[in-house]
Amino acid sequence: MKQAYLCLDIGGTFTKYAFFSKSQEWLKKGKFSTSVLSIDAFFAPIIELIEKNQDLYDILAISLSFPGFIDPYTGIAEQAGAILPLHGHNICQELTQRLSITCPIYIENDANCAALAEKSSGEACGLHSFVLITLGTGVGGAIVTKNQVIEGAHFRGGEFGMMVVDFKNHGYTTLHDLASTKALIDSYREKKEIPLATVLSGEMIFEQEDATSQMIIHEWADYVALLIFNLTVSFDPQKILLGGGVSQNEKLLPLIEQSLSKNPHWKDFEVPIATCFYHNDAGLIGAFETIKQRKGEMK
Repeated sequence: MKQAYLCLDIGGTFTKYAFFSKSQEWLKKGKFSTSVLSIDAFFAPIIELIEKNQDLYDILAISLSFPGFIDPYTGIAEQAGAILPLHGHNICQELTQRLSITCPIYIENDANCAALAEKSSGEACGLHSFVLITLGTGVGGAIVTKNQVIEGAHFRGGEFGMMVVDFKNHGYTTLHDLASTKALIDSYREKKEIPLATVLSGEMIFEQEDATSQMIIHEWADYVALLIFNLTVSFDPQKILLGGGVSQNEKLLPLIEQSLSKNPHWKDFEVPIATCFYHNDAGLIGAFETIKQRKGEMK
């Protein structure tokens, strides 16, 4: 029986999992649907996964990459993102109570896990200070300064999407509704009068070259650039990383750099911008890094 660490990346639709060896060798990986109907329904497939693999692996520890405001020291989800039944619950305790095995359980915010993954062996490898921005249904991210993730006093650090940046034109509308990939899609759908039944993606919109589409794309990019500028002058990072599905599009970086170049102050604060190295596996690798940080260097 192999010794292994079980890492889980919890998403609103799917939960990804991986069994790692002590040396971070991928032993097994997969995914299953995330249930948000109840606490028991959420944990049921996790328990099933563990029980099915108990004869294969001696599980030394379990680590979860989890959405929301997560206290990694107590295991409490002050706010559990899309996993509504777990708001305010101690996730580590809830899982421990359902396990038939005894092992340490760790948890960390998903964006912080992505940052840990990039720092370990990705685009932030060798850096001590950087900011990671995720562009998806909303806008999130993580801040790393002097090799430490900035969690904040209430574990809300990195909630970039809640910034208000255009009060004159949009009032208290936040960057979730202006700079996310969803915001780009919603704006395109509205201005192009496309029915809700029609499936759209950021990738599809980036391919459109007509004047109206380009106007929509560049307006969206200006808001992303504004976020990057504000974070740069606030934290003076060595690098800004962009994550989320749209970050895999090769047109994104030139588009954002073009928007940044319009800002006369950017030249005084400019730092490198790159897309994240890890995409779908970032949460799993970050969960593994969480175990390393909390346990100390593995033997």
